[in-house]
Amino acid sequence: MKRLIRRILSILLTLIVVSFAVFTMQSFSAGDSASYMISEEVGGAAADAYMKAMVPDDPFPVRYLSFLFSFLTGDWGRSVSGQDIAELITRKAGVTISLSFLSILLAVLIALPLSILSVRYSGLLRKAVSLSAVLIMAIPSFLTGFFLIIIFSAGLGLFPPAGYTSPSVSLLLWLRSLLLPSLTLALLHASLMIRIFRKALDENMSKPFTLSILAFGADRKSLVTQSALKPSLPVLYTLIASSLASAAAGSAVTESVFALPGIGSLLVSAALSRDARLSGIIVMLIALAVSVIYMLLECVLLAADPRTRREA
Repeated sequence: MKRLIRRILSILLTLIVVSFAVFTMQSFSAGDSASYMISEEVGGAAADAYMKAMVPDDPFPVRYLSFLFSFLTGDWGRSVSGQDIAELITRKAGVTISLSFLSILLAVLIALPLSILSVRYSGLLRKAVSLSAVLIMAIPSFLTGFFLIIIFSAGLGLFPPAGYTSPSVSLLLWLRSLLLPSLTLALLHASLMIRIFRKALDENMSKPFTLSILAFGADRKSLVTQSALKPSLPVLYTLIASSLASAAAGSAVTESVFALPGIGSLLVSAALSRDARLSGIIVMLIALAVSVIYMLLECVLLAADPRTRREA
């Protein structure tokens, strides 16, 4: 319970720190895209008059509290294009959420069996898995995406190279449009999972409870799943939460490569159009989502690991 309380307090602290940083940068910025276009067309005096009309004369703490209250109540205003920000983000969020969860599912399906096999069968297989994980981690994700497009889209013609199809139109087309970008993220997450989760399996294989079973003549290969897998699962849960948080926060490159209309590509377009309000709201939402993911991880660890409950 103490760990959960600390995690909830950390979420509140994160929200305050991030919101204060976003509000401060917006307050001291040179203006948004509208003021930039005004200054380009009719001069700087008109842009200054626009900024004075947009920014109230209230003291800084009052304006910050008003900004924080507006965020918490969902009153996020409009973007420079005139669209309601809450409606815009709601429409884009489904793409990023689907991409994140599908990529983590693929990463687990890749990393879990390869980690177990590399521990059970040491030698050439273990070296091949280790080398592949290192190479994938060394390649930028956008290059991985381009390689997958060349192989599976341009070469084999199995999947579309870009674009997005809503699941309301066709579930099969929706899955085909997300499979390559999800695999791009999954390969990166799987390589990290393999390196860390396999190390946890190796450590549990050398623990006294495993060695004592081996002393009675048990098969070492079968003990990987029968004895070492279960105590290693909390490490896997942590890796899944970390990967999910990084996928939600860092999908902008992948969404841009595959032309997906998600939160990441929306953040990029907001930054390029100097839309300070929209980009600030997205940054705060990402920080809040990452904090909530780690709080859910605490709940899972408390339920799954008795050692964690004793420490709490």
